[in-house]
Amino acid sequence: MTTPTWVVAAAVVAGAGVGVALYRALAQPTYRLDDETGPTPRARWSVAVAVPLAWGLLAWRLGAVAGGVLLPAPLLLAAVGTALTRIDLDVHRLPQGLTRPTLPAVLGLLALAAWSTGQWWPLGRGLIAGAVTWAAYTLGSLLPGGGVGAGDATVGGLVGLTLGFLDPVAPLVAAVAAFLLGGVVTAVGLLTGRLGPRSTVAFGPYLLLGGLLGALSTAPAGFQ
Repeated sequence: MTTPTWVVAAAVVAGAGVGVALYRALAQPTYRLDDETGPTPRARWSVAVAVPLAWGLLAWRLGAVAGGVLLPAPLLLAAVGTALTRIDLDVHRLPQGLTRPTLPAVLGLLALAAWSTGQWWPLGRGLIAGAVTWAAYTLGSLLPGGGVGAGDATVGGLVGLTLGFLDPVAPLVAAVAAFLLGGVVTAVGLLTGRLGPRSTVAFGPYLLLGGLLGALSTAPAGFQ
């Protein structure tokens, strides 16, 4: 099934509005803690561009499936994920004030999609995928030198929940993509001298970008 052009266009326009709102909200780094100082991040305009781009791609991929009822949860995660990416790149932290409220919101939208389609197994599949993903990243955060934080585990669980609802393979695709992207960028940074042996790298953006790639590269299972 092909998503109508007007649906994609509407998603892009709505995403542009959300992107501009996020751009303005992040203009001042009020998310910083007292010990998180430094210059204000540059290229804030990227937030206003990333949301409509992601929303357009998600609408193109999912807008024609089950009457579009699968779209709201990924769109919400994409919007919150854009803000989290910007924050993580700045302070290497994923604020619980954003991640924790997003979990019940995404879960509620997925439950509504399951109710609308009358197919509840995808929701159970998503809960399993989310729990497994969260547990895996939580274990990684406990390992010395794992490079994964508690916030990454929460975001990983959100990505696993959302993608597991769509397709059983999608969470695995997202995880592999996240580690590949993070590894490549880190390797390039080390080779070019932009990163040192003791440099820390924000992993949240790669988790979220991997989630977007997972949503785009796999077909929703169990929906008509």
